[in-house]
Amino acid sequence: MPVRNGSARYAPRALIAIAAGSVSGGLIAGAAAAQAPSRDAQAEAALNEAMGVDYLETRFDQAERKLRAAIDACGASDCSPAVKARLFVALGSVLALGKKELGGARDAFADALRIDPSAQLNPDLATPEVSSAFEQARAATGVGASAAAGTQLKIAPPPEQVIRTPVPIYVEVSDELLPSVTQVTVWYLAPGERAYRPLVMKKLRGQGFGINVPCAALGTEGTLRYHVAAVDEDGAILASAGERDAPLSTQIRAHIASAPPRWPGHAPPAMCAAPEQERPRQCIDDRQCNRGLTCVRGACAATRSAEEAAPDVRRSWVGLTFSPDVALFSGRDVCSLASQERDNFVCVRGDGTRYDGAPTPGVANDVNLGFALATSRVALAYDRLVLDNLTVGGRVGFAAGGTTDGGAAFLPLHLEARAQYFLMARPFEQLGARPFVLAAAGVAQVDAEVDVKVLEDAAACGADPASIESPCTRPGQSGRIEERQQTLAATRQAGQGFASLGVGVAYAPLEAVSLNLALRASLTFPAMTTVLSPEVGLSLGF
Repeated sequence: MPVRNGSARYAPRALIAIAAGSVSGGLIAGAAAAQAPSRDAQAEAALNEAMGVDYLETRFDQAERKLRAAIDACGASDCSPAVKARLFVALGSVLALGKKELGGARDAFADALRIDPSAQLNPDLATPEVSSAFEQARAATGVGASAAAGTQLKIAPPPEQVIRTPVPIYVEVSDELLPSVTQVTVWYLAPGERAYRPLVMKKLRGQGFGINVPCAALGTEGTLRYHVAAVDEDGAILASAGERDAPLSTQIRAHIASAPPRWPGHAPPAMCAAPEQERPRQCIDDRQCNRGLTCVRGACAATRSAEEAAPDVRRSWVGLTFSPDVALFSGRDVCSLASQERDNFVCVRGDGTRYDGAPTPGVANDVNLGFALATSRVALAYDRLVLDNLTVGGRVGFAAGGTTDGGAAFLPLHLEARAQYFLMARPFEQLGARPFVLAAAGVAQVDAEVDVKVLEDAAACGADPASIESPCTRPGQSGRIEERQQTLAATRQAGQGFASLGVGVAYAPLEAVSLNLALRASLTFPAMTTVLSPEVGLSLGF
């Protein structure tokens, strides 16, 4: 017999159970029909045919159609709740196990539970998929889990509360269950009402969840009824306290003799009819307090002045930074005398003397566009926090790695003014990462060195132009006879002013310590070169 939709692993046990149920159900239906045909008997017959024949033959579409037709035939009240609920449970099982339509299965199970809260799955069809859909339907309808699961929730229902005053509900989840719980919901039935309403509880400290049943639902005396369920990320009920048919309760009275109920470690909620100038005492955060009040240790308190309320953060930061430079540049005929004067190149022979020969135009003597490691710099840093997320300051230090060979000049000073804007609200009030963008300008020289090969011009140096191996015989301007072919150290000298933009992150493991990483992109002037400068530093705040 062919099996579709991947249900073969459940077929043997499930089909035997269905067949047995079909026979017993058929006997029941037959006995009922012998007395008087009824809508229940017709529904039972349709259920047996759908599950005992079509489902066994893996004709899931036909099984679904017959079950839906039977449900429609039952109408609003022609079938008993138990029979109609069994039709919906069978429909959910076909959708989940046979057709893998878990969303439709959840809806069918929810309909079954609304009709008959005691509706249950056939244990032989309770695969993980089916059970998950059924438990999600339980969560959606507010039907409680098993009584055994209640041991996982600890709740002490308040015995009474004053009319027009929120009822604080507090639940603790057991240690073993807490990592799996994603939501705790309380369903409450207000005095004089007929329908339960859900409230998602807020996570408090430790194992606790809390929520207030709003005072708008407590305007009359009577009994407040409620039950609680904790679910996982799939919506499956993991634990519950109370049930719809056996709920927990709190008496709502005009006056109470016991102490006002409260969450542990919090103030009791205030009566909603209190004048506007009186503050509600219980709170989780500032949004639950009236204007001019803030939430302090679970109770609303008068707001301090802006100066008093400002947290004590470290506003001055001194540090040490290290930054290597990487220059992006290119050039043609870079070691000619004209290029050395015009393009700020310095070409030096192997013995450290300045090259002043006459390289052959258009032959080698070029620098292709690319990056070259340049100078490195160390600086002392100072930054001042002037706004919640803006610092201004400066850097002063020295640079190393510039060239002074061949009479070249290098400025080793580094002076910089800098502003840093942090991409967080009040980043200095908390530890951890503090991303920022920066802008800077100042004085610095960037020297980047590359090797350049030159071929001495034959006519200028007295060599045979027919052979590049022919040596030079005539001295140059300095009176030195150049080698016909040689490799020179060509240094591009850029600066001495610069402007930068960059990004970075400061990481504060301690309140007064910050580890800083940044990347600056700079443009030097008047000798223009693009420079990338990664930066690492350590700062101390006070």
